[in-house]
This record gives sequence, C-alpha cells and structure tokens, in this order.
Amino acid sequence: MALTCYTNILSAQIPESLKVYEHTLSNGLTVWLNEDHTQPKVFGAVVVKAGSKDCPNTGIAHYFEHMMFKGTDKIGTTDYDAEKVVLDSIAAKYDELAATQDSKLRSSIQKEINEMSVRAAEYVIPNEFDRLISRYGGTKLNAGTSYDFTVYFNTFSPQYITQWAEINSERLLNPVFRLFQSELETVYEEKNMYSDMIGSQAIEKLTERYFYPHPYAYPIIGSTESLKNPRLSEMQKFFETYYVGSNMGLILSGDFDTKTVLPILESAFSRIRKGEAPQREIVEIPPFKGKEKMKIKVPIPFVKAMALGFRGVPANHKDKVALNIAMALLNNSNGTGYLDKLTVEHKVMASMAVNESMNEAGILGILVVPKLFVQSYSAAEKLVWKEINRIKTGDFSEETFQSLKLEQKREYDSGLEDISVRAQAMMRIFSQGKSWNDYLDEVARIDDLSKEDVMDVARKYFNENYLYVTKKTGKYPKDNLPKPDYTPVVPRNKDATSNYVKQLQEMPEKELEPRLLDFEKDIKIRPVTSLATLYASPNPVNDIFSLHLVFGIGALERPILNQTAGYLHFIGTDSLSFNDFRNRLQTLGSTLAFEVSDTDFDVKVSGFEANLQETLTLVGDFMRHAKADNKKLGQIVDDAKVSNKAFAKSSESLAKALLEKVMYGEQSRFWTKLPLSRIKKLKGQELVDAFNEARKVECSIHYCGSHSMDEVIPLLKENLPVQEINVPSAYPYYRETLSYDEPVVYFFDMPDVSQSIVYGYIQGDALKDEKTRHAAKLFTGYFGGDMSSLMFQEIREFRSFAYRVNARINQPSAKLPDKPATFVTMLSTQGDKTLDAMTVLDSLIKKMPERPEARVDAVKQSILNSVNNEYPSFRQISPKIYTALRNGYNTDPNRELLADIENMHMKDISGFYEKHVAGRPVVYAIVGSSKHIDMKKLASFGTIIKVKRKDIYK
Repeated sequence: MALTCYTNILSAQIPESLKVYEHTLSNGLTVWLNEDHTQPKVFGAVVVKAGSKDCPNTGIAHYFEHMMFKGTDKIGTTDYDAEKVVLDSIAAKYDELAATQDSKLRSSIQKEINEMSVRAAEYVIPNEFDRLISRYGGTKLNAGTSYDFTVYFNTFSPQYITQWAEINSERLLNPVFRLFQSELETVYEEKNMYSDMIGSQAIEKLTERYFYPHPYAYPIIGSTESLKNPRLSEMQKFFETYYVGSNMGLILSGDFDTKTVLPILESAFSRIRKGEAPQREIVEIPPFKGKEKMKIKVPIPFVKAMALGFRGVPANHKDKVALNIAMALLNNSNGTGYLDKLTVEHKVMASMAVNESMNEAGILGILVVPKLFVQSYSAAEKLVWKEINRIKTGDFSEETFQSLKLEQKREYDSGLEDISVRAQAMMRIFSQGKSWNDYLDEVARIDDLSKEDVMDVARKYFNENYLYVTKKTGKYPKDNLPKPDYTPVVPRNKDATSNYVKQLQEMPEKELEPRLLDFEKDIKIRPVTSLATLYASPNPVNDIFSLHLVFGIGALERPILNQTAGYLHFIGTDSLSFNDFRNRLQTLGSTLAFEVSDTDFDVKVSGFEANLQETLTLVGDFMRHAKADNKKLGQIVDDAKVSNKAFAKSSESLAKALLEKVMYGEQSRFWTKLPLSRIKKLKGQELVDAFNEARKVECSIHYCGSHSMDEVIPLLKENLPVQEINVPSAYPYYRETLSYDEPVVYFFDMPDVSQSIVYGYIQGDALKDEKTRHAAKLFTGYFGGDMSSLMFQEIREFRSFAYRVNARINQPSAKLPDKPATFVTMLSTQGDKTLDAMTVLDSLIKKMPERPEARVDAVKQSILNSVNNEYPSFRQISPKIYTALRNGYNTDPNRELLADIENMHMKDISGFYEKHVAGRPVVYAIVGSSKHIDMKKLASFGTIIKVKRKDIYK
C-alpha cells in the first residue's frame, strides 16, 4: 500500500497541480489524488468499472445508478427493519411480474406493487442523501452511466472531506431500492426525452448495426421491453458483482493535503467489500466486408446525410496517438484540415471526422452532408476519399505535420487546467485501466511520431471495408407506454431526519469562510484606450496564453452578427488567402475564433506564450483587413436552410421560441433574427462591415498568461486596432417583457412527440434593492432549484410526472433596478401526464407550501456552497470580475448576498412569493401532441391560443 507519485520524463516540467498520486486501500479500492489549491473546492468521484455493456439491453446499470440516490439501510429511512419487510415483498412481486405475460395479471401485480410502495413510503425520508451532500458543502451532485463505467460525483468544500468520505462510502455499503416504481417511471420519461430528439432513433439503429454483436450495440438506457420487466433481484446481483473495492476507483482533485486525506479515506472506504474484479470476455466485432450499405431515417426533408464507418481503436491501443494526428489532418481547430476545406470551399455542405475510443472498441467515421439539391452521394463520397488518400500517400507538408503535433499537445495541456475538467479526465483514464503515467506518456509519444506512422495508420484503418450509411426522410415508430394508473407515492416524512444524520451531526466540523474574489489583488486592470480596458490574470499552470476581446454589442442588438461570427471563419485577408492565413496560425500553434452572445461579440485568441507577438500580428492584420469572399456565402445560406428545417422538427427549439414569444412578443430573438430570405441576399462585404462596426464598440480585453501588463499593452497597441474603438456599449441591452391580465395557454401542436414541454411565465415587479434580489435567489432555490426543491419533490420524486423540472426568477442587470423580474418554470413530461404535471405545478404556484425552517437553512447552505465551489478557475477570474463590474458592483457581489441570506427565513421566501408571484396570471407555453392531451381540460388553465410556426419563427 505504498504511496506512488506517477510522473514521467516531463515531470520536472509539470506543476504540482497536474501530478496524480495513486494509492490502493486495504480492500483493493484504487485512489487517485490530485492536489490543486488554486480553487477552494474538491471534486470527488467514485468510479465503478461497470456499465451498460455488462448488462446489455436491460438498462440495469442505468436505473441502478438512479437508485443510488435513494439512500441505504441507514440513510433515507425512519425504520429500516419495518420498511425492509415491505421492500422484500415488492422485490418478489417484480420477479413475478417479469415472468408474467398475461396483461390482466400484469396489471394486477403492478397494482399490488403500487399499494405496497405506498405502504413502504411511510418509512421513507425523501432526498435525504441529496440533503446530506448539500449540508456538508456539496454542489453539482450527479451521476452518469456509460457503456464501460458508472460514475458518481459532486464538488464540495474542503473542510467537509471527512463527512464527504463517510456519506459516500456509506452509500456503497448497503443501498436500498426504495421508491423504485416511481423512479422507473422517471426512467421512462428520460427515454421519452431521448426519443424526441432529432436523429436519436437513427443513431440508435446505426449504433446497433455498427457494433453488433458487441454489447455496445444496445442503448445504455435499455430496451422498452426490459424496462417493463425489471427484476430487483437482478439489480442486487449486479451490485454484488461489480460494486466491490477491487473494481472501483476513488478520484479526488482539489484543495486538500494528500497525507491528511489518506487515513480518512482508508477509514471510510475500506469498509466496502473487497471482492474480485469480474473477468470479462471481450466480444470480437467482425470486420466489415467490402462496402456494406445501410439506410437510416431522419425526419428532415431535402437534406442528404452520409456516413462512412470504419473500425476504430479502443482506448488503450498503441495506434491511438498516430490516429489522432491523422484525424487532425482531416479536421482541426483552425479549419485547415482536408475535410474542413471541403466545407470552407463549399464543395460539400459539411464534413467532419469522428474518432471515439471506448474500452473495447472504437468509432472511426466520416460524416458528410452533400450540397443541397445538386450533389449526389457518390459525388460527395469521391471528394472525401480523395482527401483521405492524401493522408495515406503522405500528401502533407512537414510543417503541417509538426503544427498538428503542436496542436495536440496544446489540447492535452488545456484539458488539464481546471479542477473539474481534470477530474473528468482522471475518471475516464482510470476506467480504461490506464495509469496517470500512461496518459502523460501519450503526450510524450506525440513528439516521437513520424510522418510514416500517420500514413501507416491511415492505410490500416481507412480501408476498403466499411459501413456506408445514407439518410432517407422518414421516422421510426416510438415505444410509447401509457401512463400507469398508480396512486402517487407521497412520503409523509418529508422533513424528518434519520438516526444516521444525528450521528453525523456529532462529527467535528471546521469553520472556513468561503473564498471570494478580490477585485484589486486577483487581477490587474488598466486602460488601453478610453474605451478599451485590459484585464490581466496570471497562468500558473502552463505556457498557453488566452486573449479574449469582448466587444459590447451582441446578437440581440445586431442580429446580423449571428451570421458574421460564422462567416469570419471562412475568409482570409487582402494579403493572405484563407488557407495561408489559417496555416500560419496553425504553424504557430495558435487559434482564432469568433463567437456572439446576446450581449457581446467575442474574438478569442489562444496559443503558446513564445508566439504571442507573431500571433497578435496575424490577428491584427485579419481584424483590419478581413477580405470578403462571396463564394463562401453559400455555406451560410445552406446552414440557415438546414436550421430552418431542423427547427420545425425539434420540440426543444419550438418550445424555446414559443416561450420567447410569450415573454417578449415581437422582440423575441426568433422573430428579430435575420429570416432566410434576407440571408440569401447577404453579400460578403456586408458581413465584413458588420464585423468592422462591432470591433469599434467598447471592449474589455482579457489576457491570461505569463507576460506582464507592461509587456502586453504595447503589443496590443502595436498589433491590434484598439485605437479604432470609439463607440460606447449600450450594455445592458434590455428587451421589455410582456404583462398579461389573465391566464393564457399558448399551444403548439406536434402530433408525433412523446413528451410535452411546458413553460410557465409570470411577470413580477422590479427588484429595486439588493436585499430583494437576494430574496429572489433564495426563493428560486426553494421553489425549483435542486433535488430538494418543491418542484423536484412534488412533481418528479413523489409522482413521477416529469423527468426535467426547474424554476427561476430571472433578474435584469442590477443597473436596471426599475425593470421587472420574471418567474419562469419548466417541465417535460409524457404527453398523457401533461395535465397531471400541470395540476401539481399550478397548485404550487398558486398556493406555495411552506416548509419548516430547516428546509430554508438547507437552501441557504446550498447557496453558500455554490458561492465557494464556483470560485473561478484561473482563466475565468478576469471575465467573472468584469461581469460584476459592468453590472455595477465594485466588490464581489456574493459578499453581500451571503450576509443578507444569513438572516433570512421562511417568512422572507413567503414574502417574496406573495409580492412577486402569488395572485398573478400564469401564462403557459406548451409544445406537445393534442392526441395525448384532453384539450377541454387544458382550457381550465387559461384561454387556449393555438400557435403555428409562422407565429413564433421568422
């Protein structure tokens, strides 16, 4: 059990924050520890090397993950001995149900299960695990199931490391499958949500064909038939087989001391059974034989789509590093890849390479969208093969090859900068059976690659045996399960606490103040010109700089900037063609990107510090001398055409547009955007002119790197057109929200969707002072913020009426104290549950229940946790301080927030509710199928106004 520091030949060059220490507990559980004191938080995760491939098509791994939030024999129960008697009977009934085909008998068994579930709920303390995590500094509690592994994770404040270890190890000792019937309904809702996503069923069919007979062929969530016939006894076997110390890993990254933490982890997690890591037989996937053809259905007309699927490599394969370079020759961050150029030159509408590695197989493919109407599949495929063959024959320069190696190293380094992102990498790498040393060695191996290595892997994997997939317009039938006739399982112990909680409360706690931003010490601020300000912060990790120019004008004020941001990626300058310009950036290891948000136009530059001056010279030349090219407009027009078609088929997009129409009327972003007819008439110079106008608007410049401010400012003035910035920003740009005198239901009918998406909207009053704004945040957390909120518990947890639920008070900028706030709720639910879900939601809005003061304390704790755990990473410090400053704050606004909510109680939440929510008309915006909703009953929520696409989308 010796402690080992994994480093490699580069160890002397990497900071302590990137080193990972590996330790094995006495029960065989592997621990990876990564100390990083740059942020006051710890990311903690438990990784289990078991995923859907270990229970193919059953969904057990996934719904077991759901059940791990329901507690144990100690957590989440008032009397486990009494509860267990009923739970054992329920488990037996599920085995009986799985063995029964007769529909009447099945219905009878399900009714018995429901009756027993109601009885068992008399002992349940709902969401106690979630509340414990929050009570002891936790945020962002979540879990995920993949083909290969399952992970449970959250972020927490460092002083609670002992409690975190205790709670998360206890969770793994004896999990209890309580509230299973209602949680299974929630899984159905999740499946419905996926089935409504455009192309999801096509991807499922393609995955099955690509991977068969390997278990990767089956969906992680499982088949509908399996979900209808769950066996709790099989779930228990799954737990006993895979959830053992020798098959699990513990990942910690953040603000802790390794030597102090190890005894705590040994004491807590060594209680888990050691067991034996299961031995798996890997199912061989046969090679394709020649050009195997397949068609998939996607419900978007006119648009063609094609995929070439080759056999890829698993995660630990020796060819992976070389294959990554081969793929970068096809697609890369600067758009200089061979497939990128097919798109930029509008030889095809879109093309991209896919290279994903799971533990036992890999996906290697080329996705192509031929030009609309005029290009055949065969013509597009010939173009793609021509570019692939260039790699096989070595038709790429040594300069390009070296630049892509540089890019790969930059991407490796960038992917390890932030605690949370680094921890995600650690989880993935552990699950693949690698050591951290293996991962760092991959970076080192990039330098050793030769051009011939890349040519060899291209010839090896891009061969004549592949799956040729084409799209046809159509749709697959959906597995729609009618809502069950269950009595809602509403536990009566909503606010009780278990004996386990009382024991935890006896553990000593350290008092630590949350770390807040110091506007004077954390960054340096200096004017560059009268309307351009530099915000600089150091990079303590690597030699990669970032420089973001944020111009204070966005798409709401200037909708044409949406097209401008895309177009700028396709053009060069008056002295450098697109290829020459982008290749120069690539050679330097630098990137240039353009993005637009509601309020800002961003120019994002990154690269190696040694090349900062050369990079800025190139970027400055582009900013001053970008050259319009009308030939590149075809891509912008085609993108708009496809977006229009896809929009009409996406319930998510339609619901957002409908909500915008309800809230803003003719100021909806979907109404003020450029219509397709206008986009077709655009000229390249018009988009370049829009860029030139935007770059003259007031600008904040965010530099993160190792150069001093005295070095950076002259470089900015010498190379970038900062002297041309002469237009004050109109920030905060504001759209007036609409008020309603009576309840209304806006309804968009989509006959084929499984789920309804339901938004609720109320216009409140202005939040004129900071204390009221802080009460709004407390109300948001209480009503619809997390797993302990009213909406989550009453709609999802107790009644399984929805998979997604949330609510929030939207506050205008603090610079606009006279503008009204809005209250927006959201839920998505199976169509035939729409009225049930809305009835519960409407009752919560119209008569908000008041919970004991302990629940309010939990919300306050959650806000405190978020303030501490969301302290920004080093690159985000500057933008976060700038956001506060531009909204009128001279110090971290969280300081006053925490001071105010500390003295708030249930009466403050109720007072805010009464003033800003209660008694006001609720306007609902619904996208769903009228076939599954009683429209007469829906009218009880307000006057129904049926909406067409032309009413909400220009």
